[in-house]
Amino acid sequence: MAAKITPPLRLMLDIPAWQSETQIMTAAERGALLALKMFFWRAGPVPDDDVVLARIVGMELKDWKKARKAIAPLFVARHGEWMRQDWIDELEEAYAAVNRVKELSRKGNAARWGKAKNAASDLPAGNPAGSPAGIPYEILNNKGTVAARSGKDNPPRPRANDVQPEFLGDVEIAERALGIGGTA
Repeated sequence: MAAKITPPLRLMLDIPAWQSETQIMTAAERGALLALKMFFWRAGPVPDDDVVLARIVGMELKDWKKARKAIAPLFVARHGEWMRQDWIDELEEAYAAVNRVKELSRKGNAARWGKAKNAASDLPAGNPAGSPAGIPYEILNNKGTVAARSGKDNPPRPRANDVQPEFLGDVEIAERALGIGGTA
């Protein structure tokens, strides 16, 4: 399998298989099994520890111990973890799908942007000047000075009534308020 990335956000659930597997379970047991699957999907193997398992499924320990009787046979306990090969296979398929899309995206970007560049290809698509909807290229790409982008000769200056204390003055006020700072 390719290098793993952040776990896929969508949980795969085979509805017919889920229904046949949980048909004789109570609603609490079904919910607990789903919570275990979500935990596995995001965090990895499920630990074989009743206290932790009760927390994962959101049950009191005594309620978990009752539900465990119906859920435990669906897992293989090995090396202190509950394992299910079908869940491992589903997660690996999801990683493979994410990695396939990532690779296709990388190839598509390389095909689109990896060609020999010239001045015209550096401009975004749109009007003949290269910018969509007539927006100047310099504004789209954050190029040029504030004055050049705004069309004004000088950037705006603070007004007389604007409160603009110096940074060091702010620091001294904050340090005094916290009872720290001062001369060393």
